[in-house]
Amino acid sequence: MLAIAFWNIHEARGADVMQGVVALAAALSGDQNLSGPDGDVLVCLGEPGPLDKNQLEQQLNLQAPGHQWWCEKSLSGRFITLGTINKGTLSFSGETCGCLPTTVSRVNGQNEISPYELWFVHLMSPINSDNAWMLQAAVARELRQAVVDREILRSNSATIAIGDFNMPPYSPGMTDPTTLNAAACRTAARGPRTVRAQKHDYFFNPMWEILGSRHADQQPGSFYKRYANSAIFWHLYDQVLVRPELVDRVFPGSARVITMAGAFSLLTSRGGIDARFSDHLPITISLAI
Repeated sequence: MLAIAFWNIHEARGADVMQGVVALAAALSGDQNLSGPDGDVLVCLGEPGPLDKNQLEQQLNLQAPGHQWWCEKSLSGRFITLGTINKGTLSFSGETCGCLPTTVSRVNGQNEISPYELWFVHLMSPINSDNAWMLQAAVARELRQAVVDREILRSNSATIAIGDFNMPPYSPGMTDPTTLNAAACRTAARGPRTVRAQKHDYFFNPMWEILGSRHADQQPGSFYKRYANSAIFWHLYDQVLVRPELVDRVFPGSARVITMAGAFSLLTSRGGIDARFSDHLPITISLAI
């Protein structure tokens, strides 16, 4: 069992971001319902800014003992990955489309588990665009093509993409057959989908399950902003997409937006996001891999 998480930490501008990351990672590794009996965790931090990966690694091993934590910063500086799983099982090959792909080869005892392609995503923000929907669709198509190209190159279509897509699950950039073609239903996502005589493979987007009202075990968004032309204040920009080959490996209900990092609440007393940590909340998903 593996817990995979992503957190856009907003260039580490928050005063307590290091403390929050360490607490989050420790909580994930210590919760067997999320990371299994071995505490297998893989976390990606988007936009880490000046966050010192060596200091982060040191703090993780000091404050979350029982595991051999490692941290790695991408060449561009846009991502830090950290985890408890064997670093040698990850094969990074450079960034593309502003995203960080890797091949993960897991083992179960002496038996190798089929490898899968994992993408850590941070797509361009449409905030200053004249046409947000058009930009979102364009960057989504670029990502989709990069994913397909890698699947062909690796002869492996078992793909997971997790991160900040900078668009909601219902955006055409997420759902259109020519973009990411991400379905809300795991049964429908087994696809493929044929539109105008052209076949399109699906992604399954489990984040649809948490849209709606907030309650004790459901946080309906990962980013909060009031736009003048919308009644939606909580936005689910951070998402996870899973190819049909891996749908059955997703633990039902494990896709979630995290509001607690150990003993630390990532929300203010009024329910907004606490800027001491970031302007986004982290997301996580657990898979039987």
